Amino acid sequence: MTTFQDLFTRHGAASFDKQIYLQAMLGKLGWGFDLDTGLLAFRRPHDEPLQLMVHVLGTESEDRQSWLWAWANDSQMPSARVALALTLKQLGETEHIAELSAGELAITPLVNPARIALVACGILRGGAAFRAPYPHGAIHLLIKDPRYKRSVSRPIERVIRAFPLFLSKHVVDDQRLSFLSYLRFYRLDIHEEGNIVHASMQLSPRGLPTLGQVALTAEFDTQNRLCSLC
Repeated sequence: MTTFQDLFTRHGAASFDKQIYLQAMLGKLGWGFDLDTGLLAFRRPHDEPLQLMVHVLGTESEDRQSWLWAWANDSQMPSARVALALTLKQLGETEHIAELSAGELAITPLVNPARIALVACGILRGGAAFRAPYPHGAIHLLIKDPRYKRSVSRPIERVIRAFPLFLSKHVVDDQRLSFLSYLRFYRLDIHEEGNIVHASMQLSPRGLPTLGQVALTAEFDTQNRLCSLC
């Protein structure tokens, strides 16, 4: 049976990668959100605002130390804004995953808004999640807009940098499985030898001969914890 932690292991690293990409792109830009239109706008000093279509995942309460899914919110959010959250609810009911199907959840180290957003971003193939804070809480949004595009030209180097950072911020039950899922997200070629995982990709610009290969090697211990990555 699939658990919430299984989903986090499968989707956490790739979604975390999406988050650090978004943070690097936005920096400290100011923002505004219109619930009715579903537009999240970022104010750029020398350009038009960047407007992206988003969906509401849920809200966190600092006072109650709880997470409330958007579909369970009594404020009656527009149905178009909560449709994707309802998709997760249906998955939770089908797979008996309480973290996705219960309207309100107590925040714990293993079930919290950051981890919920990462899982949601992975399952729903979102561009990234965005935490929009307000006094004593925050609303969590999922960017689903074809205008928002990531461009990663060196995924091997990015994996080497991002995966240890991900592990430094999140508890992961099976680090090897999480790592393999992350490699598959970038569609890298994977080869496993015992406790060693190799991944590689060909450098071949479109229409040109192959220029060469870049690769990484990761070593894990008997409990599937990362020992080295280079």
